[in-house]
Amino acid sequence: MKRKTIVKPVKAPSNGSRPLSEMAYNLLKDKLISAQYVPGQFLQETQISADLNLGRTPVNHALHRLQQEGLVEIIPRKGIIVRAESLSEIYLALEARTVVEPYCAGLCAERRSDVDLADLETINADYERLRTTGDKVRLMELDRQFHTKIAEISGNSLIADFLRSVHERMSRIWFLPLWQFHDFGLTGDEHASILAAMRERDSKAANDAMARHIESLRQRIMSAVV
Repeated sequence: MKRKTIVKPVKAPSNGSRPLSEMAYNLLKDKLISAQYVPGQFLQETQISADLNLGRTPVNHALHRLQQEGLVEIIPRKGIIVRAESLSEIYLALEARTVVEPYCAGLCAERRSDVDLADLETINADYERLRTTGDKVRLMELDRQFHTKIAEISGNSLIADFLRSVHERMSRIWFLPLWQFHDFGLTGDEHASILAAMRERDSKAANDAMARHIESLRQRIMSAVV
């Protein structure tokens, strides 16, 4: 009687515990958010695969996820376009932030722990240390971390997920010509005002400081495009 040979399935290689498709998604999303692939740029899957040093299958899966998030547009048999946020889309995002983020900031001031405050202080200190360097990529990341952390501390995971998506799409404005060097300083000063209210657990002051911060951003964008 012949012995039956058992063939064990071969697992696809991965980076730690992440499957390749997740790795491709994260790497590609970073390139899009940091404008390494600029809005309006035309790409091919083969080019992206080479850039990421990954196969086309995980890249294809990542592209479809990013298309659902509005960061790219896949044109069948032609290629991929990096989506450019229109002015109307930026204003819609700011309108949503104006409604939601001051509320989050108020909740954060009430609910934050000492550890939460220390995390915000660290992010703010890193931003202050780097804001004169002009390192847009790192400054953008720290800005996003600051706002994301406030949303997370607020305690509403649905709002935090929503704002994370909005901030990822809006982060690319840091790399447009309208974003000037003095904007780094204004953003830092406005973050400092929000953080001061957090220290005092002053819900209204945090709400108002966040509202002023978003209105300041709206005014700067308007003045740059008019």
